[in-house]
Amino acid sequence: MNDEFDDVQPGRRSGAHRQEAAAKSNVGAIALVIVLALVAVLLVVAAINIITSSMRDPEAKVAEPAPTSSAQATPSPTESEVSVVDSSLTVDVLNASGVSGAAAKFSKAVEKKGWELGTVGNHSSPRSDSVVFYQSEANSAQAQLVADALGIEATEQSDEFSSDLAVVICSDIASRGPEPVDGAAGEGAASEEEPTGGSGQQSGLGEN
Repeated sequence: MNDEFDDVQPGRRSGAHRQEAAAKSNVGAIALVIVLALVAVLLVVAAINIITSSMRDPEAKVAEPAPTSSAQATPSPTESEVSVVDSSLTVDVLNASGVSGAAAKFSKAVEKKGWELGTVGNHSSPRSDSVVFYQSEANSAQAQLVADALGIEATEQSDEFSSDLAVVICSDIASRGPEPVDGAAGEGAASEEEPTGGSGQQSGLGEN
């Protein structure tokens, strides 16, 4: 005797396949639950971040400016700023102006300022402007100091002279005598006396 399951026609589904459809439905439900759970977790994390950010001090987010140094570095003194006389240097005073007694006046001022006086005499030069020559570059600052003390504008390096410094008096300042750059009367400017010191002084200084 045949029942209805024995008469199943080819190509038709029978009730035996209902279990597979139910399994697929369960898998879909599980996947949906997982997705919803992930979304819930993300929402919770976002909410925590928002709450934490709102509780922070807003001023803490502002970067503090880098401290600025109010004290500026003090520049080291340059050679032109040297103001101490180096008494170990020998200074020649030479008259190239043709004005009688010019070397004597300027040599006395040099010696009184504290430098060691060297040769005091006459000199031949085509220049019309007085100058202080220095032999070594290390003495350039002292040359400028001598020039300032005597009212001389130019300083130059030269190997022509054997002394450390050489003052060549020309016609621009010979008549007025030594006078500092600031315009004050120079020491010994009005005196025509022969200098009494200096190891290299020559005789007849009143004519130099």
